[in-house]
Amino acid sequence: MLVTASEELRKFVGSRGGTVWVWCRGTFGLRGVTVLVADVAPPGSDAGFELFVADDILVAVRLPLHLRPDVLDVSMEGRRRRRPVATWDGCVFIL
Repeated sequence: MLVTASEELRKFVGSRGGTVWVWCRGTFGLRGVTVLVADVAPPGSDAGFELFVADDILVAVRLPLHLRPDVLDVSMEGRRRRRPVATWDGCVFIL
């Protein structure tokens, strides 16, 4: 899996410890939509995360093997409150 990070995200994460955490949050609805979550703080326990290096930051990823994308993009989004967002194929959810 290739992990890419935007310049803005690298600056944001670099000033907050140097690691961004990416994981799945639940399944919703009949089709089992799974949402990707990204944050600069780990979700409780940091067990089970795999580390990737994207330029000068670490990206800790915990995704089921069957849901792994070829390329995971992590960037900053939001107009009022900028926050890290993880996507693949332009989506923050998986069907």
